[in-house]
Amino acid sequence: MPDTLGVGIIGLHMGAGQLRQIANVPGLKITAVCDLEEDLVRSLQDEFDIPFGTTEYEDLCAHDDVDIVSVAAPDYVHLEMAEAAFDGGKHVMMEKPLARTVDECQRMIDAQRAAGVKLMTAHVARFYSHFQQIKGWTQDGTLGEVYNLYTSYIHNYENIPGWNEWRFDPELRHQLIGGGCHGIDLARWMGGEVDEVSCYSNHFNIPVLETDDHFNINLKFHSGAVGIVVGSFGCAHPYNIDLHVWGTNGTVIATNTTDTAKICLRQIDRHKWMDMPAGREAKGLAAEFQVLANAIRNDEEIESDGVSGARTVAIGWAAIESSREGKPVAPKIDF
Repeated sequence: MPDTLGVGIIGLHMGAGQLRQIANVPGLKITAVCDLEEDLVRSLQDEFDIPFGTTEYEDLCAHDDVDIVSVAAPDYVHLEMAEAAFDGGKHVMMEKPLARTVDECQRMIDAQRAAGVKLMTAHVARFYSHFQQIKGWTQDGTLGEVYNLYTSYIHNYENIPGWNEWRFDPELRHQLIGGGCHGIDLARWMGGEVDEVSCYSNHFNIPVLETDDHFNINLKFHSGAVGIVVGSFGCAHPYNIDLHVWGTNGTVIATNTTDTAKICLRQIDRHKWMDMPAGREAKGLAAEFQVLANAIRNDEEIESDGVSGARTVAIGWAAIESSREGKPVAPKIDF
């Protein structure tokens, strides 16, 4: 195993943020970049002294100096790019969602297993430090047994349709899968696996969309806890990801866009909130890559692996089915 792992990034609009955060991380080196915009490729090559640049993702996936392929391209090319990376024997960091559909997720996981390499789903909400602190409190007894969760992903896509308006094409992206997966995955991370999903949705805000643009999702966890996830994609509301956790010993309310969170602990005063620091921070992209690099070096399991990412996608599609059919749906968890 080399001391330094080479990283190749595909998709330099989203991927430029990754590049800037991991450019100086010990043990990682950006060795290749790829984008359809050749001028963008050359510009970032020059800025960061990256030896290899291309507009063909297959060339990056076959490049000898790349150990990890980071796919930061749109949802609808995730599967084909992952398969190319696995064919080249590369490990993959896959931008969320893992893929568009449950079937595509399964195909990606099958290809990864056949190649014998690592696959990580880049669910960045798991890497906000205050969300990580709250996760610890669900495990060390501070909050007691978790019995209720609320998460949300609120992001108005009205004016960010993406290149060729791919975000508005239901064959290329469903809003709940492509964006709402943040809230779904955060709920799964805090509450564990989900046995049943029910959902109501509607369509009031983005006329060009052929799908609903607001979702209220009810989750029944295997632990006995229940939860709600809200995904809203055309609302008059600032962007944010919310996390509320109710436990038998305490309750926490946090978001990724405010400077403080609130906690109420039964053993201190169950009637009063206490403020806790929750500084606004950049996305934890460097920390994500360090998790993958450590897993590669030590042959460790990854918490946010391909199966985890696939289960999040499956819950999203269960919610869509529930809203359409008017009944609860059991999501696929066996991948």
